[in-house]
Amino acid sequence: ENKYKLSDEEIIDLVITLMYSGYETVSTTSMMAVKYLHDHPKALEELRKEHLAIRERKKPNEPIDSNDLKSMRFTRAVIFETSRLATIVNGVLRKTTQDMELNGMLY
Repeated sequence: ENKYKLSDEEIIDLVITLMYSGYETVSTTSMMAVKYLHDHPKALEELRKEHLAIRERKKPNEPIDSNDLKSMRFTRAVIFETSRLATIVNGVLRKTTQDMELNGMLY
């Protein structure tokens, strides 16, 4: 039980704020993914190959299922890389502050 009770107006304002903030981050991230794929045609081609390979295994109207999604390794990599590069929230750093070594490579 919370001592502070929200008024109907405060509840409506909170819901609208949450809906807008969720919409804004998804739309901005999607836009940045399209931009990055445009800037990197080899990545776009690899993504297309992965998606077309899945479509070829399915009947024309058969939907993509969770197993298909799990097999989309490159698609997942594109999503993660977009999330890493496209800073949506101010103050969240997406670059290292010092060099780091990963699998013998210095970044």
